[in-house]
Amino acid sequence: MKLSAFILEKMEPILKEWEEFAASLAPLEDATRVELRDHASAVLRVIAKDLDTPQSEHQGIAKSKGLAVALAGDTAAQLHAEERVAAGFSGEHVMAEFRALRSSVLRLWAQHKQITSPGDIEDMIRFNEAIDQAQTESMARYAKMLREAQNLFLAILGHDVRTPLGAVSMGAQVLLMDQTLPSKALKVGLRILNSSKRMDAIVRDLLDFSTTHLGEGIPIDPRTVNLLEICQHTIDEAKTFNPDRKFELSAGGDLVGTWDGQRMAQAFSNLISNAIQHSTPDSPISVSIMGLAGEVVYEVNNQAEIFSQTKLRTLFDPIKRFAIRPASERVGARMQNLGLGLYVVKEIVSAHDGEISVSSHEDAGVTFTVRLPRQTPLRRSGD
Repeated sequence: MKLSAFILEKMEPILKEWEEFAASLAPLEDATRVELRDHASAVLRVIAKDLDTPQSEHQGIAKSKGLAVALAGDTAAQLHAEERVAAGFSGEHVMAEFRALRSSVLRLWAQHKQITSPGDIEDMIRFNEAIDQAQTESMARYAKMLREAQNLFLAILGHDVRTPLGAVSMGAQVLLMDQTLPSKALKVGLRILNSSKRMDAIVRDLLDFSTTHLGEGIPIDPRTVNLLEICQHTIDEAKTFNPDRKFELSAGGDLVGTWDGQRMAQAFSNLISNAIQHSTPDSPISVSIMGLAGEVVYEVNNQAEIFSQTKLRTLFDPIKRFAIRPASERVGARMQNLGLGLYVVKEIVSAHDGEISVSSHEDAGVTFTVRLPRQTPLRRSGD
């Protein structure tokens, strides 16, 4: 009996083993039979049909890597992943179900007949390829749903934090306007206001990080702006928070063009803040902005520890940067910021059809370079 026919004929014993294994997993200890079996029957029928469908060697290799051509609509494996997310399964649980299914089918088939012919071996290979494809589809959907839920959570959290943060900032401004207060109280008020502004910038980066993963990148509203004015403003702001640091600015060329001014200020500020945080305290922060014929080039240079190639590859991805940190650097005072600022800079630059790069050399230090074309596809008509 071919493996495809065996699966269809012995569906109930196979599902029984699936059910018993699923019941052994913590999230489904008290589940009903329907919840335990979920989409197992549909997954097996898809696999049985696949075994009877002619395929090329290239198609088989693609399936073994989970790269089969996607069909219209959701597959049974994808729907299964959605149900398991709702049931509270971890990714390890979902993977374990497919491993158990693979083992059950092949073991029961081996008990039914001797697997010796070339056709039997071919069936086994194709069955494994089909399981690999189904497992990949399921895990991809599982991971996608989890990322979307996490990003939505972060977005809601960011919005919720901004309300009390606004109240703190407003209260600090009221204190600063009361000149009858002693100088010590005014200093405390100024410190509260500056801290609330920093917190607002962090929350803004958090919101941008979450919304870019939920949608199609950071939205921009291009208008005619002067990047030199924006650049100078961000440096003046940095001096306010860091009066002991030295800043150097060089500029030249035509710096008037069509960009989202607020977003560019955010990008410039994030790069300067990053340079301040990761440079030696007595070294200057050098900022350069030059207007060329077809683009504007903005650079921030600082003296800092040279980046390794591994760090350079993950510099603009805060999740991967955090994941590769040693456990000792993930807690307490050793943990620096999560690097959301650089991620947001990259998204803002990409939204303007620009490019950002970084170089790290012992003599020249660390330099971030942003290249912005003078026009964007979203330029306002008549502006």
